[in-house]
Amino acid sequence: MGRTPLVQTPEADEGVGCGPWGPPHDESIMPVDFLLIGAHPDDVEWGVGGIALLLRDHGISLAIVDLTNGEMGSRGTPGEREVEANSAADCLGATRETLNLPDCGLVDSPENRRLIASVIRRYRPKIVVAPLWEDRHPDHAATGLMVQNSRLFCGLKTLDDPNPPHKPGAFLFYPIHKFHQPTFVVDTAPVFDRKLGLLRIYRSQFAPAAGDYLFALESRDRYYGSLIGARHGEALVSDQPIRLGNPGDLFSLLK
Repeated sequence: MGRTPLVQTPEADEGVGCGPWGPPHDESIMPVDFLLIGAHPDDVEWGVGGIALLLRDHGISLAIVDLTNGEMGSRGTPGEREVEANSAADCLGATRETLNLPDCGLVDSPENRRLIASVIRRYRPKIVVAPLWEDRHPDHAATGLMVQNSRLFCGLKTLDDPNPPHKPGAFLFYPIHKFHQPTFVVDTAPVFDRKLGLLRIYRSQFAPAAGDYLFALESRDRYYGSLIGARHGEALVSDQPIRLGNPGDLFSLLK
């Protein structure tokens, strides 16, 4: 799948190009079931790569949006990371794009909330998944806050946005560095080896010389898996109650 950069050009202020909050409504973009958001390329794969693989295996549609190109990272060039991100998206059968916001400069501002809302309104997902709003990396935390606070703008009919209002059924957040009591833990043991393969696509970040990052990843996933009696698991956190239409929906949460 293609990776579509969204560049805020000078012409946007003159009514040409992306406009102030997002790109024009694109009728060619099909609504997706899940919209997975990360601050940097590889955040989605690191936090919910197993879930993304399970979604793909079950024929559930997904799109990935990276807020930055990871240009401030100590390893890998933006060009290398773009190639890696495209390859990972192809493995997941996912559409992927970047918003070209500044790496190490993400801020939860009204403007960025509107930008996130515009993306959500364009993809029209049933569920939005983003980094937890608490993390040692400021960009991860800011992304979580931006997504949290985009809810209002997603449904506003009066918002100056080319995409019609859309209210996803749930917003869920994945911990990256900070351990957090999960709302759900998804058993990812059946796809854990494939998740490691997905992350190894990001050779600039996870090559052996880059350190033992994959060991830290497995330790985290083993911890969350242990909470549900599984070998590996990925955590999702809801900051609000999730509506179930009827008691039968409870059984859909169980094996």
